[in-house]
Amino acid sequence: MGNWISVERGKENVGAVKNYCESVVFVRFYGQTNSMKGPQDHEEVDGPDHHPKTQLGHILNKLDQEIRKASAAHQLEITDEFKELLRDVAKSRVCTKECENEEECHKRLLGDAEKFVAIYKKRGCESEVLHQDHSFYWGTRQQMLFGKVIVDWLPEHIETKTPPMDPIFGTLLNPTGGLVGPGDLKWMHDSLFDDLGPFAYHSAVHDAFGYLKTNHNSGPGYCYLNKGIFGDWSPFGGQLFGLRYWNGLLGEAQPEEAKADQFVFK
Repeated sequence: MGNWISVERGKENVGAVKNYCESVVFVRFYGQTNSMKGPQDHEEVDGPDHHPKTQLGHILNKLDQEIRKASAAHQLEITDEFKELLRDVAKSRVCTKECENEEECHKRLLGDAEKFVAIYKKRGCESEVLHQDHSFYWGTRQQMLFGKVIVDWLPEHIETKTPPMDPIFGTLLNPTGGLVGPGDLKWMHDSLFDDLGPFAYHSAVHDAFGYLKTNHNSGPGYCYLNKGIFGDWSPFGGQLFGLRYWNGLLGEAQPEEAKADQFVFK
């Protein structure tokens, strides 16, 4: 592990990664955009077409801006504005199946925020910037899926066996994560993003596992299926075999044909 050339990983570990990938196929998120493909993806009722589409997206954008007010990563603190923005997040992220109310959701988010700040400070650098022409990406299922993988595999969660943070905090650790293509290239994402298809799922988990390995030394890394000539730390690792894997998995699962009640909300 930790190489740029792929190393042999036990079948049991690769199996655990595949089991995890299977578990996120039918996941959706409270507050996410309802559609993630085509021109409607960029439409926003009260703003330009590149702005966030949902209320959750707008709030996450504001949270990101609040975080960037800290002059350095080690100086990040939870401000009163941060707390109030989390209260607004709770209105979108509250579980609607009577498992919590808005106040309970807000309390949960505040607890997660304490963990987030500690992880952010320990990482020691600011999050990558999601540029303005890609602001529509805030609050999408794709970004939230990336965020879920992050919080599920952070060592602080695994080692303490405590519940993972809300996926929003995974997105705030790396807002561009899950975009199809390198970095923040809007044209490539718009060209290749396939909603519930292999490019989307692969991009979310590939970016997340790579980010985790690079920044937190956790998870399987970019080469998450342990196949290919590039290893866990290289963004080139796992690309071809990852897409092949998702092509096969989604060919059987058929999420694009699934009914809404087949999806589990997180």
